[in-house]
Amino acid sequence: ALLLIFSSSRQAVAQGAGSFVGTTHSSPITLNADDTLMAVVNPDVNTVTFFDVGGDKNVSLGEIAVGKEPNGVVLSPNGKFAYVANTVDGTVSVLQVDVSKQPVAAVIATLAVGIEPYGIAITPNGSKIYVTNSRSNSVSVIDAAKNTVAKTITNIGPAVGAEPRGIAITNNGNAEDT
Repeated sequence: ALLLIFSSSRQAVAQGAGSFVGTTHSSPITLNADDTLMAVVNPDVNTVTFFDVGGDKNVSLGEIAVGKEPNGVVLSPNGKFAYVANTVDGTVSVLQVDVSKQPVAAVIATLAVGIEPYGIAITPNGSKIYVTNSRSNSVSVIDAAKNTVAKTITNIGPAVGAEPRGIAITNNGNAEDT
């Protein structure tokens, strides 16, 4: 599995090799695997907005409240879950998404992670979510099936680095030992 962690010093730590189609990095905007659902964080108002972008559409599906100052979001490959890194709260909001309902999503869990979570990425099979904790100099690993923090990584080969903010995972990033 290739796991890249980007720190404020612009260094990247890499493990393995490979690539995949889909969300590969932390961002304030994300798409599901079939490019029909988009989620965007709104840090100034503590929300995430969902859009139907399938085909020629570009329709807002609604805005959902999350924790304070969301800065990263990722959708599960099937688009049924969204994970939002809330920087000020030190949490990740887990949202269950159903585009056929209003509201389009609901927060089903709020998970405490490290200090100032920023970047967030999901494995291609949707089983794990990785969150960079910029002030803790660590990465939290969330078990998506249980909605729990499975572990916190402080060293991957060399140290995680100072103030990690971004993260990316490749298509072979489903390994259980990562």
